[in-house]
Amino acid sequence: MIDVLAAATSRNTRSTVDFLTTTHEVLESIIDQINDGIVITSPEGTISYYNHIVRDLFGLGEDKPIKQLKDLCQINWSKRLARAAIDSGGDYGTAIASDRAIHFEEKIHAGDTIRFLQFTIKRLFSQNRQHEIRVIVIRDISAKRRLEATLQSGGTCGLITGSPEMLKVLDRARQIAASDASIMLQGESGTGKSCVARLIHKHSPRRSYPLIEVNCAAVPETLMESEFFGHTKGAFTGAHDQRQGKFQAADHGTLFLDEIGELPLHLQAKILHAIEDRRFQMLGSNETLNVNFRLISASNVNLRDAIDSNQFRADLYYRIAVIPMNIPPLRDRIGDVPLLVNHFCDDLVARGHKDNIRITKGAWQTLLNYPWPGNIRELNNAVEYGVICSDEGVVDVDSLPQDIRLYSRDTLVAKTPAMAIAADIDGPAGDAELRSQQLELTNALEKAHGSKALAAQILGIDRTTLWRRMQKAGLAG
Repeated sequence: MIDVLAAATSRNTRSTVDFLTTTHEVLESIIDQINDGIVITSPEGTISYYNHIVRDLFGLGEDKPIKQLKDLCQINWSKRLARAAIDSGGDYGTAIASDRAIHFEEKIHAGDTIRFLQFTIKRLFSQNRQHEIRVIVIRDISAKRRLEATLQSGGTCGLITGSPEMLKVLDRARQIAASDASIMLQGESGTGKSCVARLIHKHSPRRSYPLIEVNCAAVPETLMESEFFGHTKGAFTGAHDQRQGKFQAADHGTLFLDEIGELPLHLQAKILHAIEDRRFQMLGSNETLNVNFRLISASNVNLRDAIDSNQFRADLYYRIAVIPMNIPPLRDRIGDVPLLVNHFCDDLVARGHKDNIRITKGAWQTLLNYPWPGNIRELNNAVEYGVICSDEGVVDVDSLPQDIRLYSRDTLVAKTPAMAIAADIDGPAGDAELRSQQLELTNALEKAHGSKALAAQILGIDRTTLWRRMQKAGLAG
């Protein structure tokens, strides 16, 4: 559509006035048939045209003058364009000087309504390129984002972190993504192992092929062999049609076996053979199928202990754990709690909740004091519970799940620096980055019993960097 407008607006023009006047009627007839908002501006942001849907998108009444981009909504346009250019792999100067379109999304308040808008901005020139306008196409993608938030709630939360240890895990994940080596993700339930597996696949050469996920703990033992290898018609009672297995479905892509420690011993040998040879036979068939996939496994139990207790085959473990990775639990990265809470609150707003969520001091202290045995998944559930049970958007201690409230009341804990920070928090779930930095620093200092040298070592930085971070976070004294 942008290219059509470019063609329609770049013929036989000698000045900006002539350029706009000549194409006005053509643009009007085209734009009135479009459901997207269209805004035409000068390079300085002065609006020369907008279609009728723009007022609806931004919740602006007919009496509201629209003369500048800043009149539409509270977006820092220069900063937002610069960030969009960087996100696309370029820089603002190069992007804004080129003819290619710049895309970004923004959450805005349209009166009492939260909307998610997609912006496409492109420069258009007169034939001799002496005169320039900018066309902005605005699409309402609120329904799409709310559907995604509902279907994929918490799907990326494991990658939201400020923890040095977790950042190292993510850096390693991106580093090893290019290889085909088998990866073993170890970590407690709810730490985000699935998120890391998806990150590895996304950055791998196989990303254009499917990522097939299998939760081994959720497959009945009697159906496991069919689930992995598929079956032919008549292979067993109830096999009315031929069915493809997960190994075959993952051909050229990635196979993610979650909770692999739940595989029964009798099936582990066949799984090992299929992984080693990359070939297998469907149930009821003598035909050998060849497959080419990258294997990622995950377990919330220590598989080495399972080997010692004869619950897991050692040869299978060493085949699937060429690159082992440990995902730290949430209690060891308490600084991520504010970041995750902020993310989950935004996610709830995207799913239709009001954008007035506020968490009290007592609730923050309770959230930070709790050890989170269910990790990120439990925190996600707790935030949703708290928002649903809040009083007009205010999440207090009594709004939180019972187990979390009882733990806080029954556990006598000395007031730690982290809890002192929590006591100063009272407001929206925003400012999460600063709170995360403060909590990360205080957590490291607590572990180091006040030793700045040891705290710097825990964080993987030198003492000078630690001191600068403490000053920036308001903790130096």
